[in-house]
Amino acid sequence: MEHTAPDQNVGSSVPFVAIFATVVALAVVIGGFFTFRTLTGDHSRHEIVIATGAESGTYHAVGNALARVLKVTNVVESADVLATGGSVENMELIERGADGADLAFVQSDTPPSTNARLVAALYDEVLHILVSKHTAEEIRSIDDLGGKRVSLGPVGSGTRQLSQRVLGHFGVEVGEDLELLPAEAGAGLIDGSVDAAFILNAIPSRIVTELAEKDAIRFLSLGDAQQYGNEADALALVFPSIRGTTIPRSTYVRLPRQPVRTIEVSAMLIARRGLDPNLVRTVATTVFEHRSGEGGLEGNDLIVARRIREDYRPAAVTVPYHRGAIAYYRREEPAFFVEYAEAISLGLTLLVGLYSGSIAFREWMRRRMKNRIDAYLIQVEEQTAELGSLSLEKLIEHRDALDDIRHRAFSDLVSERLLADESFTIFQNHLRDEFTAIEARITEKSKSV
Repeated sequence: MEHTAPDQNVGSSVPFVAIFATVVALAVVIGGFFTFRTLTGDHSRHEIVIATGAESGTYHAVGNALARVLKVTNVVESADVLATGGSVENMELIERGADGADLAFVQSDTPPSTNARLVAALYDEVLHILVSKHTAEEIRSIDDLGGKRVSLGPVGSGTRQLSQRVLGHFGVEVGEDLELLPAEAGAGLIDGSVDAAFILNAIPSRIVTELAEKDAIRFLSLGDAQQYGNEADALALVFPSIRGTTIPRSTYVRLPRQPVRTIEVSAMLIARRGLDPNLVRTVATTVFEHRSGEGGLEGNDLIVARRIREDYRPAAVTVPYHRGAIAYYRREEPAFFVEYAEAISLGLTLLVGLYSGSIAFREWMRRRMKNRIDAYLIQVEEQTAELGSLSLEKLIEHRDALDDIRHRAFSDLVSERLLADESFTIFQNHLRDEFTAIEARITEKSKSV
């Protein structure tokens, strides 16, 4: 007699809805995670605007170098370098927030915006007060600039702001206030159309070097460099963001012929307050770890990059540090669970999903086992139906079939294809009862033969 194998069509009631729902949930979570990263933190890293200064100035050169390094090191996808009038305009752009600039270069004496946060104090900028060789005999002190044609720097520049502050402090009124870029002021000093010019630059200044090589200028000193209490010292006392300094003789070719007393401020890199702290920290890291070398900020002979030094002194600046920059200077490593919160969250979500999937799979296996034991019960019923009408030979054949069912069922139990649960106990009891019944019929038939 042929027997239906429990393997056929057994356990086919797979909970596809549960499995499908689990897969869809995992897909939504993973897709949502990467969408969130794309639309939030990662996006802030892709495009930034850097406000610099005049295209011929140092700020613009450093800004271009910074943008190049940030892109090469994959900190940002793109960095737009914006040429501006200088520090004052840059601070205004930072004040505008995301609609203005993300990063900007400013002088330390620039009135700060409430939206500005400091990333790094980069290098010192020295005020060069240059006098045309044509008028050098007439202009020997700051007071002699009264009534003269003087370039105080372009509108919106920190140079102009500092120059006006110096002249205002000493009560000097120039005859003609010229709003010239450094290159234009240099040309005027050479041809005599400009009597004097204020140029704020790191030493050595390229434009001052060129003018000195042509012997077209003389340096104006803010008092005697050998004597304390000169005009430069007075400015440093009155304006906390200004420091007195000295340009040594022969700094520029053969000029100046004597040490020149002047003032200096710091060139600073600032960021808008709302800029991603992780990005700001990475920018600070980039500035200090990629200063020199051909692939760094120095690039094509940007000598000023060599003067960048890490100088974290919160009490010495008027602009508060960005919290991303503070994390860099303090070398703060975020707590493990904070730094990897998103990854941990995703991992936990996946674990929950896998756990849910395992429960669904286990339930499917239980159903499959239940269906298997039901199939054995059906076979037992098939073998014991209408025992009274069967011949002795058929009864023996059905008894052997029951024995085969028992062997196969116990084999499945050992191989864990069946559970030793209540259903199996019911099957055992039913199988035993049917064996007893068929043995009784066989004994009865044997006696009657």
